[in-house]
Amino acid sequence: MTVSLVDPAVSIKRRLKQLGLSQADFSKRLGKSPGWAAARFFPDVERAVRYLAYMEPHTLNRMLSVLRWTPEEFSEATGLEVPFVRPAKEQPGEAYVVLPVIGTAAAGPPWPTVEHIAVPKGVLRAGTLVFRVDGDSMDTGDDRGIKDGDYALVDPNLTDLRDGHVYLVEIVGDGLAVKRAKKAGKGWVFISDNPAGPVLTPSEARVVGQVYRKISIQEVK
Repeated sequence: MTVSLVDPAVSIKRRLKQLGLSQADFSKRLGKSPGWAAARFFPDVERAVRYLAYMEPHTLNRMLSVLRWTPEEFSEATGLEVPFVRPAKEQPGEAYVVLPVIGTAAAGPPWPTVEHIAVPKGVLRAGTLVFRVDGDSMDTGDDRGIKDGDYALVDPNLTDLRDGHVYLVEIVGDGLAVKRAKKAGKGWVFISDNPAGPVLTPSEARVVGQVYRKISIQEVK
């Protein structure tokens, strides 16, 4: 993001006024609840735009359409660059595809990175997302665990819960985390492999996709 003295919230509110739209109208046109803009967007526009760019790019595109701004016009008015995930880089004949690391996965906002990582073609799936793990909640103390700094390969096409499988989940109102799904009676919980880590319920977390492989931080050093 570009550092600027412009207050992006003020600029966007001014634009909405020019277009005759309320904050509730803005929220609804983005497919959100009426109070979303006031509670989630305007308090920290920079973080909200970064989140939309990496997790809901379709919503970000809709936002630009509602504001009737191109990405360049948005940047000029707000002082913020519109981040877009760079595509995978594939070289003919090579055994690896270089994928962008979308961001970090831990309790908290999914901070985007500027990393790329070489992923063997043999393990790629359609739509594979790569996240860097931040924290030790899935560290079992041996090589089987997912350690701080490891990379999680996520299949966004697999969102149905299977007992014992690991998922990337969006904690409602608090970013991303990697957790293991566990059957609990008639329902489910998301647990940490590290006993000191938190336990979440499906009402607290939305499944982004199944973590189907990890790439150890040691493999990329």
